[in-house]
Amino acid sequence: MQKTEITNHAQEVRNAGYTLLRDHLRSSVVEDLAVAFEPIYAKHLDEIRDNPNRGPMRHYIELPFAEPFYRSQLHADADIVAIVRSLLGDDARLIQYATDTPAMGSEHQDWHGDLQPVFPEYPESWHPPIVLAVNFPFVDVTDENGPVEIADGTHLLPFDDALQKIQDGKLQATRLLMNVGDVLIRDPRCVHRGTPNMTNTPRPMAVFAFERSWSHSHSSHHAGSMSRALYDTLSEMEQKLLERIVELA
Repeated sequence: MQKTEITNHAQEVRNAGYTLLRDHLRSSVVEDLAVAFEPIYAKHLDEIRDNPNRGPMRHYIELPFAEPFYRSQLHADADIVAIVRSLLGDDARLIQYATDTPAMGSEHQDWHGDLQPVFPEYPESWHPPIVLAVNFPFVDVTDENGPVEIADGTHLLPFDDALQKIQDGKLQATRLLMNVGDVLIRDPRCVHRGTPNMTNTPRPMAVFAFERSWSHSHSSHHAGSMSRALYDTLSEMEQKLLERIVELA
């Protein structure tokens, strides 16, 4: 990707709250992850049916920073990292890896952002992003299987104001249809919601997140999530990204 493309994608995140990289990942790599995820999803089925953590028949499952799920060509993709660093700085750190999966019986989520305000006593104060989420689907995302709806530019507004504008019809939401190989980079403050999956096939969406080096506002994984043995085989750039994830000894 040319430098101008990196700049343009970063600017889309600043303005709209997200950007899409179409046909960016090798579909064969993503398909391998989808196959590896199937038994993990099946292991959670009772919990998904009886005690789902993201609403009816919608579940969030963390993924391991280990083979076959950790892939350098995904997590250390040069273009993705360049866009992230242009927004968060060269010392951004990779902090999270998980999936969100709606199945038949899921519902519309409430409109929400994924981060609490950094300064809740100053709701009108805007600041550049502290965290970025990188999403990619394990299957094609269609109108029928639960695409995310996102309201452009709402990361620039206090949440209550953004929510009121959505409810009043003053802000329209975009349904993000994606194919295997597409990548979504987004500011998690941008107001969004999951929609129902009306098909018989679960719709897994993977996410890995980056955070500014000085922030600890969104970490879900922790030291020890990646083995030292795997970490020592990675490039210097990857090791810098994963400093918070690797075993300490």
